[in-house]
Amino acid sequence: MTSAPESWQRVLWALLYSVQYEQRLTDALARSRALALILEPVHGFSPEEEHAALGAALESAAPLSEILPPPPETPRAEEELRDFAERVRRHMDELRPWPDLPFVTRLGPLWEDSAVIGRVRMGHMEVTERIRRHFQRPETGDDAPARLLLRLSSGDEVALVERGGRVDVLTRPEPGRAPEDVLAAFLFTTGLTPGEVQDLTGGANPASTGGARTGWLAYMLRREVSLDGPGTVPFRVFLRTRLYCQATESPGVVAVGRLVPAFTMPEALAGYAAGKGETEPPRYFSATGRDLLDLVPEGYGVLVDPGTGYATAFDRDGPR
Repeated sequence: MTSAPESWQRVLWALLYSVQYEQRLTDALARSRALALILEPVHGFSPEEEHAALGAALESAAPLSEILPPPPETPRAEEELRDFAERVRRHMDELRPWPDLPFVTRLGPLWEDSAVIGRVRMGHMEVTERIRRHFQRPETGDDAPARLLLRLSSGDEVALVERGGRVDVLTRPEPGRAPEDVLAAFLFTTGLTPGEVQDLTGGANPASTGGARTGWLAYMLRREVSLDGPGTVPFRVFLRTRLYCQATESPGVVAVGRLVPAFTMPEALAGYAAGKGETEPPRYFSATGRDLLDLVPEGYGVLVDPGTGYATAFDRDGPR
């Protein structure tokens, strides 16, 4: 396995910590933890790295029971912990193909040649609430600024650093990669909007003007429905996300019952239309969730990504 011992210990510690007060390590619990590792990875790891780390832990001769001492009321035998870790890993395999995450957190120091490309107009605690990832403080003292390193689905790496009640967005310059493109990718994958992030690149990319657009809402819906139960996704994410709907010959929207199908990607809309037997690529228009709700008649709602396991309906009052 590629994971170093300290890597698998970090992943195993996080896994065992999350279940330390459970009376029984059931198979349903193993599947739930596998989902969590896939959709909300341990800080500094991707799902593939977590999967490799669990494999390294199972191959190791080191006692897993010493990674995290169990509470006195729920002692765990070594065999029980190894069996649970193996079932979690097996469930991760059964859940393939894993969804593409908008970003993963990374470990390591800030880059010496980093450049500031944007400034988020909010403190790091509010950013944490918005993107569901916690900032870390370096082990250099309490006065060190909190920071968060991300690898975006675009392949870009950015660092969020707390400075004076705001959060600077830094990146490491890459040959052939314009700073404005990195900032556009940052907005696209985090769901932060251009109005919330000051552009410091000197040349805004038009692609950055759409707010969250596609990937972030699909990720949030998948995560919330899988881990927290349906209907808990923040309404504001839906309102500012750009969605795609089938266009009609005359002004209006296509509705199924009292719901208007809307998709986080044009390709998903095309697949939906093909599944209904349509042979021509569908014409479509795009609008934010807020604008769609203004378009649909009273009593109607919007169904995001129908046909998926995370499909969610919204109306003017929020998730249905």
